[in-house]
Amino acid sequence: MVAEDDFVSRNALMFLLQGYGDVDAAVNGAEGLDAFEMALKTGEAYSLIFMDIMMPEMDGMEAAKKIRDLEKEYGVAPRNEAKIIMATALSDPKSVFTAFNKSKATEYLVKPCEPQSIREAMTRAGVIG
Repeated sequence: MVAEDDFVSRNALMFLLQGYGDVDAAVNGAEGLDAFEMALKTGEAYSLIFMDIMMPEMDGMEAAKKIRDLEKEYGVAPRNEAKIIMATALSDPKSVFTAFNKSKATEYLVKPCEPQSIREAMTRAGVIG
């Protein structure tokens, strides 16, 4: 799933990820959280989530934290948790570190996200070999 409020960024990321499997989109953190919970309920949980940090309605940090809470509630084993890759325009290391820790994300990328950095983050997260 890609949770990104910027239309161009969302579509570009979805295009890049299509080669790895099916990709769903959410336009904000609240929509992403709803999609994640629905997928959990149907037994088709997302294995990878790209999430923007700064979004309307619910930011990516809050959505990612709530995703982790849902995984606990549904009894998802830590090894089976979704890999969450946060993307941010924040370049200040302290802000990135704080956002990364609060969200319980697996990886983070600083925008603009280049195809190579996306592949590297997915490799570090263990999504691809």
